[in-house]
Amino acid sequence: MKVNLLSVLACGLIAGGIVGGSARPLVVAQESGKSAAKAEKGGEGKSVKKASSGDRLPPNYAKIGLSEEQRKKIYDVQRKYDSQIDALEKQIADLKAKQTSEVEGVLTPEQQKALQAVNEESKKKAAEKKKTAGPKTGEAK
Repeated sequence: MKVNLLSVLACGLIAGGIVGGSARPLVVAQESGKSAAKAEKGGEGKSVKKASSGDRLPPNYAKIGLSEEQRKKIYDVQRKYDSQIDALEKQIADLKAKQTSEVEGVLTPEQQKALQAVNEESKKKAAEKKKTAGPKTGEAK
């Protein structure tokens, strides 16, 4: 019984990583003197809406003294690839969902219920941890 429960737990963690993984990190604005923009967070199982990279510089580009012309060219290049990248990210998300579904299809009904319970417990713990962590401020050590 312990082996089965551990197997179910391992499958849950693997499936959670597969579904929750991201193919491409969010691009964050970098303007000198300004803090980086926070990425939008999506709900459970939903895709995260990303800002168009057309108005964002890649990490550290704002620190190297780009001219306005260079910025515009970078934005044009990003816009050129945005729709293709978005389509591929959707395809990856669809494949990951299909893979997860097939992996869960291997489980017995009892294992599926156990997996669901373990996943729900993990989500509750993560939500509690997020609640208690709160934003960190410049505390003295």
